Amino acid sequence: MEKLSCIILAGGESKRFGENKAFFNFNGKSFIERAVETALKLNGDIIISAREKESAERYGNILKEKLNICPPVIVDDKNCGFIGPLRGIYSCIKHVKGKYVLIMECDAPLFNFSAANELIKKMEKEKVKAVVPLWPDSTVEPLLGIYNIKKTAEILEILNDYALNLKKNFPFMDSVNISRFLPSVYYCNILDIIRKNSDLKIEFFMNINSKEDIENYLAGKINTPKKKYAKSVKIRKSNRFFDVKNPSGKPSGVLANALYYWWIYSKTGNYIYLKKSYGYFKKDADKYYTYGLDFMGGKLIKTVRCHAGALSKEICK
Repeated sequence: MEKLSCIILAGGESKRFGENKAFFNFNGKSFIERAVETALKLNGDIIISAREKESAERYGNILKEKLNICPPVIVDDKNCGFIGPLRGIYSCIKHVKGKYVLIMECDAPLFNFSAANELIKKMEKEKVKAVVPLWPDSTVEPLLGIYNIKKTAEILEILNDYALNLKKNFPFMDSVNISRFLPSVYYCNILDIIRKNSDLKIEFFMNINSKEDIENYLAGKINTPKKKYAKSVKIRKSNRFFDVKNPSGKPSGVLANALYYWWIYSKTGNYIYLKKSYGYFKKDADKYYTYGLDFMGGKLIKTVRCHAGALSKEICK
């Protein structure tokens, strides 16, 4: 694979954990150390995403002391329209080099080189714009995925323009929407990955959201999803998005039209446009349902309904 960059997300608030997870000592090493060690083995440039300057300085000090390296630490761009992980990715992606970027959340401390390497192989084989791990129950791990840098940066710019323009009326702040808006994504079932490589274990892709998760892992209690119907699948889309900064021309494609009519509805309050937007969003969701990706389909419909408001329940059935 052409040179691979790594963005390590360490800007979460860690509310459920009770303290900054990045600094938490897990089996002798902090979460941030573990993530950086994995990235170093991939021989690409590394960028750390931090929420504020204080954490950024502390990350730098720890990595200098423990690993004798000083990767760039980028503080979130507070002027962008995003919140959460999307803000961190948007702030960092303009600084990475090469063709591909591995996005790693530091609260997956067991994710390692072998797991990353399997995703790299899938990216090369499937020739898509992203590879995203998929759990058997159809939930996805967009923050442990590999992305085409150029196309992902383009999508983030488009979405950021909509977010700044619509402010509270912009519903797509979840990180799963990176893959939703890309033209081609391979959702790779994690069980398929570990079946083909005896060095891998399912917990390599596990998120640590609370200290109880750590206790369960140490006790050998791994919550493996019981439903096993979501298969690895490649999703392709074709969209030409409407430019809200320079309004001209018309959008084309299901998601492009959905976003366009949502924009008009948000500006006018006319429920005719909400109905049109919802129709396109539902069509996009149905594509995921067809392939057993109920999480992606259901999350889209739920997001649209929640943001449309109570008065639109009859429209968004």
